[in-house]
Amino acid sequence: MIKKAYISIVLLALVLVFSVFASDEPFCEQIANYTMDVKLNTENKTITATALLYWTNVTDFSTDELWFHLYWNGFQNNMSDFLQEGSERWRQIYRSNTKDDWGYIRINSIKLIEEEGSGEYDLTHTQEFRHPDNDNFYDQTVISVRVPQPVEPGQTILLRIDFSSKVPRPIHRTGVYRDSYFIAQWFPKIGVFEDGQWNCHQFHASSNFYADYGTYDVKITVPSHFIIGATGEHREQTKNQDGTTTHRFFQHSVHDFAWTTSPHYLEFKEDYMFSPGKTVEITLLLQPYHRNQKDRYMNAVKHSIRLCSQWYGDYPYTTVTCVDPAYNNRCGGMEYPTLFTGGTYFLTRDRIPRPEGITIHEFGHGYFYGLVGTNEFEDAWLDEGFTSFLDSEVYYTAYDAPVYSKMYFGIPATFKQVTIPIESSGISRHRRTSDMDVMQNFTWNFMTGNSYGANSYAKAELMLRSLKRFMGKALFAEMIKEYSTRYWFRHPKPRDFYTVVNEYSVQDMSWFLDQFVYGSGKLDYTIGEIKSQRKQIPKGWIDEKYTERRSQKGEKPIYQTEVLVRRLGEVQVPVDVLVVFEDGSEIKEQWDGQYRWKRFVYEGPLKVERAIVDPDFDLVIDINRTNNSKTVKPNRLAPWKWVSNWMLWLQHAMEVFTIFGG
Repeated sequence: MIKKAYISIVLLALVLVFSVFASDEPFCEQIANYTMDVKLNTENKTITATALLYWTNVTDFSTDELWFHLYWNGFQNNMSDFLQEGSERWRQIYRSNTKDDWGYIRINSIKLIEEEGSGEYDLTHTQEFRHPDNDNFYDQTVISVRVPQPVEPGQTILLRIDFSSKVPRPIHRTGVYRDSYFIAQWFPKIGVFEDGQWNCHQFHASSNFYADYGTYDVKITVPSHFIIGATGEHREQTKNQDGTTTHRFFQHSVHDFAWTTSPHYLEFKEDYMFSPGKTVEITLLLQPYHRNQKDRYMNAVKHSIRLCSQWYGDYPYTTVTCVDPAYNNRCGGMEYPTLFTGGTYFLTRDRIPRPEGITIHEFGHGYFYGLVGTNEFEDAWLDEGFTSFLDSEVYYTAYDAPVYSKMYFGIPATFKQVTIPIESSGISRHRRTSDMDVMQNFTWNFMTGNSYGANSYAKAELMLRSLKRFMGKALFAEMIKEYSTRYWFRHPKPRDFYTVVNEYSVQDMSWFLDQFVYGSGKLDYTIGEIKSQRKQIPKGWIDEKYTERRSQKGEKPIYQTEVLVRRLGEVQVPVDVLVVFEDGSEIKEQWDGQYRWKRFVYEGPLKVERAIVDPDFDLVIDINRTNNSKTVKPNRLAPWKWVSNWMLWLQHAMEVFTIFGG
C-alpha cells in the first residue's frame, strides 16, 4: 500500500494539473495527459524521468489492458523492424556502431494509482512485448500492461511511470551528436484506443506517428549553459546548485512532445501578429554558422503562419519554435506540435528554397498532422500529401518560382533562366513509381521507400491540385478550409475527406477520388492524330442520276478535319480539348474521357493548325505532358529552345568547374 504522504503528493499534483487545465482552456477533450520530470545526463547520454499519465477512455468500450509505444527500442538492435526495413543508409550507420551508439527505452516501473488514495497496483510484472504487425521477436517497440479492473467508458485513470532512456547516435531525427541533442518519441507513449481495440503499430522505417490529444506539463533539467527549446510555452526555469537548470514547458491540446538542447544555439524570439488581435511568439534556434540566414528562416515562418491561417484556419497556439538542425545530427525536416526542424545549406542562394521550402513544409505539418490528427501509420497521404500541397501553395504565393539548381562538390549552382513551375511539383516522383502501389496503404507495405514517398507525398499533392482545378479555386478553398477546421483535434479517415469534398461539389466525387486513392492507374491523355482534307465533291450515280460536278473557278475549298483524342492510361476523367484553326479561331470541346478514344469532326473553309488536350493544364497529374498537343506543321524552331536551355546549363556547369580547375 502506498504511504499517506505519497498519496497526498499525488492528489496535490492532480489538483494543480487540472487547475492549470481549467485556466488554459483546452481546445478539445484532453485524453492522454502527461506531467513529467526529466533529467538529461550529458556524461553518459541518458535520460531518467518520472511521468504521471492521466488517461481517459473516451470510447464506448472497456479495456483491461493498456498499450504503449517504445519507439527508441527500434534503435536497440539491428533486427528491429526499423533497421531491417530502413534504407541502406541507416543500416550502414549501425554496422559500424559501438555499444554507446545504440538507443533504447526501459520502463523501470509502472503503477496504477487508485482513486482517493486508496492504494496502488504495480503493473510492472505484466509488461508484454506485442507485435500487431508481424512476428518479429527482436522488435520491442510496442508493450502492453494489464490493469486489475477494466477501464470503463468515460473513466480516467492515473499511472506513474518511471523510465530511463539511452540517447542514440543521430538517427531518424533523434539522438545526440557531440553535445547537440534532439529528443523525439522518447517516452512511453500510450496508443490510441478506438473501436474496442488498441491502435498501436510497431515502429517502421517509413511510418510516422499516431496519438491522442492531451496536456503536457514537462520539467527538463539540463546543464545551465545549454539552450533549450521544446513543445509549448516556456513557463519557468529554476537554477540548481549542481550547475543545472530545470525548465518547465506547458502545452494543452497536442498529441506529442519533443525537445532539443545544445550550448551552441543562437536563440531569437519575436512576437508576430498574423491577423488583427492574434499574435504568436516565434522562437528560432539557429546554428552559429547559419547566422546569415536568420531573416530567411524568420520570414518563412511568418509567411507560413499568415497564409496557413487564412487558408486552413487561424493558428491556435501561442508559440511556434523553428529549429535549425546541427550539422550531422540527422534531425532536419521533421514536425512536432508547435516545434519543427528546418534545414538549409551552408552555402545557399536566393531562389533556392532552402531554408524556405523545408520551413514551410514542416510548419505546415502543424495543420495536417498537428491539428488534423491523421493516422500517419495507415493514411499517410492525408498527412504528407496535404502538407506537400500546402507547402507548394504557400511557397509560390510568398516567393518567386524557384530556379533549377544543382550541387557541385557541396556548392549549389543556380540556373536562373530555368524556373520550376508549381505544376511540376511531384510529377517526376509520381512518374517513376506510378504503377507500383495504390496510395491508400499502410506505410510499411509499399513496394519500396520511393513508392511510399511518391504515393504519400507527390501523387496526393498532384491529386489535390487537379481537384482544385476541377472544382475551381474559390470552391476548393472553401472545401479545404472546412476539412481542416472540422477535423481539428480529431482523427479523420479518407471517408471523412470524401464527405467534405462531396458536400462542396454537390455531387458524389468518389468516381474521381477512388481512381487516385485506391487505384494505381496512370492518367495520360494524348492527341492521336490530326487530318485536314479537302472535302470531296459528289461524283457518280446518286439517286439514279449520274453526277460529275467539278469545282468552279474561284470557289473556296471546304475542308473536312478530324481530331483524334486518346486515353492511354487507366484513369478516366472529363477533359477539355482545344482545337485551333489556321486563322487563330478556336473551338473548345469537352470529352467525358470514358472510352479509349474520341474523334471530333469539323467541316469548313479552314484547316486545323493544332489541337491540345487539357489546354488549361487542369490535370497536373497527367503522367506525360509531352503528348498533350500536336501541330500539323511542326515548329522547327522549338527544338532550339531546348538546345539553348541545355547550353545555358552547360555554361553554368563549366563556370563552376573552372573554380576548382583554375
